[in-house]
Amino acid sequence: MAREKRKYRNPPVVEALCEIYFGDSKWDGTLPGRFYEKIKTDYPKTKELQHIGVEVNVSKEAQASKVHRGDSRLQFFKQDGSQLIQIEKDLLVVNQLRPYPKFEEWKPVVDKMLGIYIELAGPKGIKQIGTRYIDKIIIPELSFRMEDYFCLYPEVPGSLSDRHGRFMMRLEIPVRHKGHNLVITFGTSMPESASTLALLLDIYDIYTSVELLSAVAVDKYIEEAHENIITAFENCITDKTRKLFD
Repeated sequence: MAREKRKYRNPPVVEALCEIYFGDSKWDGTLPGRFYEKIKTDYPKTKELQHIGVEVNVSKEAQASKVHRGDSRLQFFKQDGSQLIQIEKDLLVVNQLRPYPKFEEWKPVVDKMLGIYIELAGPKGIKQIGTRYIDKIIIPELSFRMEDYFCLYPEVPGSLSDRHGRFMMRLEIPVRHKGHNLVITFGTSMPESASTLALLLDIYDIYTSVELLSAVAVDKYIEEAHENIITAFENCITDKTRKLFD
């Protein structure tokens, strides 16, 4: 089906993110501080996450494990918590939380942070781009037919049951843009009130290049990823669900 171009007054997006993987960044201990200096006016809050790994060795004589620290990830938050920027060696992630603006406002933030990362870390190129949208859809009913609200849902044989409870399903969907893979995860979530049910629709587009990409090429693939995600989203829901967002 063709993509429907729609704008919603109350979009269900709880998080959108773009993650960019680089090849051979020039990383050192001063880079996070230099990155922060360039963005601290808009992202004053910081946090460091330390990756912890466990190595297990098994021999006839004994079993031993060793804990080692990996590269750390630095996070920079907007004062209101609506955006965060994450960096580590060969990785940049730009997260947009609620309230979600339109794509045309969020993407320039990705472009700006990409430019700063490349300026400071000087990677040889870009290996992979992940674009992900997580939508939380609140259904104002405690019991409903899935097909009334969704075109994608689990089907249970009538001989087994005429209803089902919590679920989780994951699909990999082919898309028309070459080099992209689309992963859809759909399932129940924690409700926001006792009179509603909540579902998460998580759509993740991954573009992997056989050659290292330049920063100039990234725009095209993020645009294609966004188009793939919108097409998938609109084809997963019905008009009854659309009315919830308007």
